Amino acid sequence: MVILDPAHGGTDPGARGTGGVRESDIVLEMAAQVKRGLEAQGFQVLQTRTANENPSFDDRSALVNAQSGAIFLSLHVSSTGLSGTVRVYAMPDMALAPANGGLIPWEQAQAAYLPLSRKLGDAVQGELAQKFKGSPAEVQTASIRQLRTTAAPAIAVELSSVSIPDKADLDKLLPGVADAIVRGVVTFRPSYVTAAPASISSAPAAGAKP
Repeated sequence: MVILDPAHGGTDPGARGTGGVRESDIVLEMAAQVKRGLEAQGFQVLQTRTANENPSFDDRSALVNAQSGAIFLSLHVSSTGLSGTVRVYAMPDMALAPANGGLIPWEQAQAAYLPLSRKLGDAVQGELAQKFKGSPAEVQTASIRQLRTTAAPAIAVELSSVSIPDKADLDKLLPGVADAIVRGVVTFRPSYVTAAPASISSAPAAGAKP
């Protein structure tokens, strides 16, 4: 099972280019291409959104946390950076607090999955580096809100950038990005042996501090 998370949406367009390019639109197109490639490899795929809507961070995490043996891919387009490069991010080290009554705190859901997340990230980044000159060879670390509350191997993939003047040139990059993501996930699949995870505490109530 793969959960694809096209970032932003709805009233949140994400990064915007000078030609009117919106990150939220590009990542939906990217997700559609990744989905087709993954399904061709036998994966079941769900998306956190399939239209111009904006689920909350917690709703997106809840979708993947309800699955067993899933991985999570959050898709982004940056506002800056070397055009035509792609970076993969995993969370930096997180302290894992002792489970309280058998429950892991919602905001620390990713901590137990960091080694697998980085392994997944390296697999995807390695494929991207072969296709897109100037991209890093290994996964980077960054504190990304959407990954923090995800109880599964989880990475963010970020294409540079919405500053490309012609959207057609940006669109031409998407098939290569999708193919590299699919190849990386296929490479990672044999190493993902799941055990019964600890339960995750419920998402914080609306208005609670993340």
